[in-house]
Amino acid sequence: MIIAYLAFALLLVLALAYVLRPLFSPSQPFPESPRPQELRSELELLKSQAREAEGEERRRLLAQAVRLERELADLGHPAPAPRKLSPAALAVVTVSLLVVGAGLWRFTVPRLPGETIITSRAEAARLRDLESRARASNQAQDWLAYANAAWEVQDFERASQGYLEVAKLEPRNVVALRRLGMLLFFAGRSEQALPVLEVATRADPSEPEGWLFLGNIYFQMGRAEDAVRAWESYKAAGGESAQVDNLIQTARQQLQTASPGQRVYLQKCAACHGAQAQGGSGPALKGNPASKVPEAVREIVTRGRGSMPAVPMGAQELEELIAYLKSL
Repeated sequence: MIIAYLAFALLLVLALAYVLRPLFSPSQPFPESPRPQELRSELELLKSQAREAEGEERRRLLAQAVRLERELADLGHPAPAPRKLSPAALAVVTVSLLVVGAGLWRFTVPRLPGETIITSRAEAARLRDLESRARASNQAQDWLAYANAAWEVQDFERASQGYLEVAKLEPRNVVALRRLGMLLFFAGRSEQALPVLEVATRADPSEPEGWLFLGNIYFQMGRAEDAVRAWESYKAAGGESAQVDNLIQTARQQLQTASPGQRVYLQKCAACHGAQAQGGSGPALKGNPASKVPEAVREIVTRGRGSMPAVPMGAQELEELIAYLKSL
């Protein structure tokens, strides 16, 4: 990378030298103007006419001759030659541009995902060092340190890489399993995340975050009773998410409801949009014009939109959901 930037800087200097090359070439004199000779000939003619003229005509010719003499005198003083560009000045400007460019490259150009400011540059440098150490040692604890650091800065791609390496070296590492399950959930692969999180929560029931996401998966799968138990375990382990009580209430309400469309909504949508469609981490659907348009609902549910992933749903469930949303 450094060699590439040095090569680019050299090309830039060569291009600048090529553009400015005419400034260092010997100046070519312009051909002498014929104007002075024309003025001298005209002046001699006026003087000869003035010697033969009298009165007002003589004065007019003499005044015109004086003007020509002044113009001829002005032509006798050539314009100052343009100052040549000093090689030393050019060198200073070139070096200054290179220093400024290097500074901008050093402190503004991103190197890793999410690196856009100086503070994130420090995070990226720390991740790079941790990754180098993990690759060199290939020890589970070093890969875990790297993965946890990536998780903290929400670089989930690198976190996944690190946790997978930990799982290869220590298949029973609870932290790696739990985080991998959560990452699978984020990616919309709930069916694959479920067994991973079940193993992680059984191995370490005192960690709340595994229970939280396990409850979310159960709820999406229509297993409301299992979801309630998982969320209760989350609270018992010290979890403090303000949304969990609402989720538990939603799941219990789902167990009591008889409306197929509402049951689908509570199972698939309420975790983000609220039990009453009043909104939560997702926008409110009650009174939302888009929720009244079946084509829009189908598009959003099947393909996702923004931060919302596509929601796995059967054709019958989707039609029941559309009917329920239209009734809100």
